[in-house]
Amino acid sequence: MTRRILFFIAFVCATFGAAAQQLRTPAAGDVPERRSGEILVQLTPDANLNTVLQDLNRQTSARAAISLKRTPAPKWHIYLLQFDETALEPEILLALARKHPGIQLVQFNHKAEERNTEPNDTEWWRQDNMALINAPKAWDASTGGVTPAGDTIVVAVLERGALFTHPDLAPNRWWNWNETPNDDIDNDGNGYIDDFGGWNPRNQADDTGNNGVHGTQVNGIIGAVGDNLQGVAGVNWKVKLMSLADVQWEDEIVEAYAYITDMRRLYNQTNGAKGAFVVSTNASLGLDGERAEDHQLWCAMYDSLGKVGVLSVGATANSNVNVEIVGDMPTTCTSQYLVTVNNVDKTGDKVLSTGYGATSIDLGAPGQECYTTTNLSPGGANLPGYSNFSGTSAAAPHVTGALGLLYSLSCVSFTSDALTAPATCALRVKELMLDNTNPNPTLDGITTTGGNLDLERAVDAVRELCQGVVGPLEILKVQDLPANQWRIEFQTPTFLPYRFRVFNMLGQQLYEKEITPQQFATNYIEYDASELPRGIYVMSIGRGKFIASRKFPKL
Repeated sequence: MTRRILFFIAFVCATFGAAAQQLRTPAAGDVPERRSGEILVQLTPDANLNTVLQDLNRQTSARAAISLKRTPAPKWHIYLLQFDETALEPEILLALARKHPGIQLVQFNHKAEERNTEPNDTEWWRQDNMALINAPKAWDASTGGVTPAGDTIVVAVLERGALFTHPDLAPNRWWNWNETPNDDIDNDGNGYIDDFGGWNPRNQADDTGNNGVHGTQVNGIIGAVGDNLQGVAGVNWKVKLMSLADVQWEDEIVEAYAYITDMRRLYNQTNGAKGAFVVSTNASLGLDGERAEDHQLWCAMYDSLGKVGVLSVGATANSNVNVEIVGDMPTTCTSQYLVTVNNVDKTGDKVLSTGYGATSIDLGAPGQECYTTTNLSPGGANLPGYSNFSGTSAAAPHVTGALGLLYSLSCVSFTSDALTAPATCALRVKELMLDNTNPNPTLDGITTTGGNLDLERAVDAVRELCQGVVGPLEILKVQDLPANQWRIEFQTPTFLPYRFRVFNMLGQQLYEKEITPQQFATNYIEYDASELPRGIYVMSIGRGKFIASRKFPKL
């Protein structure tokens, strides 16, 4: 797996991520929409905002009336400035700001577009996307929920909005139980008032935005409730979905990522008493044809998230382009904590209309007509329902949900340092998933892994990491211990109950005990043979007609 190294300046302690688009091929000169009369700046830690504003106004003869509009991330000294664009060319102000000693990074405030295509075929088997990533086999090991240490796993989703009253989403919505809703008090001291149901940067509240189709679909792929006798199942049946709503302009993206970072940092610092155990973020958003060097604040945010233990997933362009040549955001960002995804079809082959890049795109995931939750009446009655969903917007949440699922596996050593060494733990989870993709000739040489998401392979890798044994039914080792004690190590193909029995050579059963194999651990049973007469005996482990046996002596 190709590993990409972050190269940003040492002062950058935080910054930002994700933006978006519909299926289209960028034309020459096509640039993302920016909000007129606005720029985003990050000041150096010792800079004074008022001094910076005075300097910029003095250099422009005050004709542009440069002023503070709002502060998306105060802890990181990030401000949204406004100015009169009719009085000053925006490129001139950008150039002046880049030269100011108190300004560390500066960029325009761009608008993000959703990265999805409309469904066009409702007759496909409804969740063959889950079969393609071998999710059912992974669900035998875990369906999500909590870590072995008991931390409730949270995934943060940046969207314009989602219908969280949908019956397949409502039980999995994340709530900030340390906050009292609607009392105008920051009860948990995290710097946000009344963030009981997540955060909406645009409204400075916890509402769910436009309750739209796109966000409802993305959340469903990640974490629709499974095994509830209705609708569909997400990749992660029990994960908590944190809502970051009305996220479209880059200042809103900045604040959304700042909120996620603050909540995970608070969780780490309080050992889970406050904050949220966010392990991954999803941004089914992006900007076609854009270069990372023009969005330094955006790219640097991924490292800030990674340092507190949060991996980020980004969808690439919905066009057949080499993003390393034409550009793409966020998938050309170089943070090692960013996982980038393109789109494969129902047979696992790369979709023609999806981006690629040998060092920029990590893996493929299903993104063709994925059946998931939706809002059948957006902007109207808000009617919960289901529909097909296509594009890299659909591919990315498969990976986001998979990362959350890996944290839930019953392997204590795999994530035991999630709070004490969060960045190390996050990279371990990411690399294990990327090192165990399904080899795919259509992705070979144009992605870092040359494969697509495979949950079964990832789960098996965790088992191996934890020295667990799983495979054909077999007695692996019989050890003669002192005082006629025996230790029998074994493996089984499932984690269902099995029977351990002891027989004499006449076939008479002398002992029986039910044993349940443990996941991700060496399975063994200890047997006391001290009461047996001298002779040769047979021990067996079996379930139904499948039996493994071994002779042993009693001396």
